[in-house]
Amino acid sequence: MKKSLLTYLVFSSFIIACSKEDEGTVAIDDPIVVDGTFVDSFDGSGDLVDYTTNNEAALPNVIQVNGRYRAELTENSQNQTLHFNEEQGRLDAKRVSFPFEFIARNIGIGTIGDSQIAPSHESEQYNFAGVQVHVLELDDPNSAHVVVGHRGNTGFTIEGKNTLNGSSSVNDIGTNAVPDGRADIRISGNEDRTITIYWQQPNLNAETDHWILYNGTGELPGQAPTFESDVYVGLITYAFYTAGVPFVGTCDQIEIIEN
Repeated sequence: MKKSLLTYLVFSSFIIACSKEDEGTVAIDDPIVVDGTFVDSFDGSGDLVDYTTNNEAALPNVIQVNGRYRAELTENSQNQTLHFNEEQGRLDAKRVSFPFEFIARNIGIGTIGDSQIAPSHESEQYNFAGVQVHVLELDDPNSAHVVVGHRGNTGFTIEGKNTLNGSSSVNDIGTNAVPDGRADIRISGNEDRTITIYWQQPNLNAETDHWILYNGTGELPGQAPTFESDVYVGLITYAFYTAGVPFVGTCDQIEIIEN
């Protein structure tokens, strides 16, 4: 895996730099695979390409546009987008096998008018976008996730959550840890089918990545689900009822490396 990751760093930097349509460069319309690494820079237009989607109706306005994943969350009066305890909102995922690396670049929340401007923090809102690891049975409430945004009174943070048999354990890394409302998230799927979580401030040059262990350990709170050899890993955007709504979940690129 280390060889694949190192081989990929230079290529990843090139893709990020040259694939954004809104920067006036050439777009790469479809996800690509290089040296066993899957890359999706969301450079097409319209629906996401070849993702497995769970609970699409909870968050219907998810597309790729202008080189980014865009999830418009405009209505949540029934709390339908929530990922907590037995509630499972929308997930757009890829099936991967342990061991793996999954990286989401510049993922987080933005305003409806500009995904790169974070919504203000007015307290009490729970507004997030991030990465979830889910067991293959999508109706089974067993998952782990790392999301970026506002968590109640804690604004501009990263939240980590384990959900085991419909019971969630949650913490975060503290207020104003990610002042842009966005971050890079890395999930390492280990040989023993556990996961280790890293983050950093948004970085468009993979050669200068400086990953930080989540809360100093890379571990999420509570007891983790038991993952089998394959899992779904993908993107989520959600809120708790209507505080802070509307907003968008945004992501520049995902990278998946399987050994």
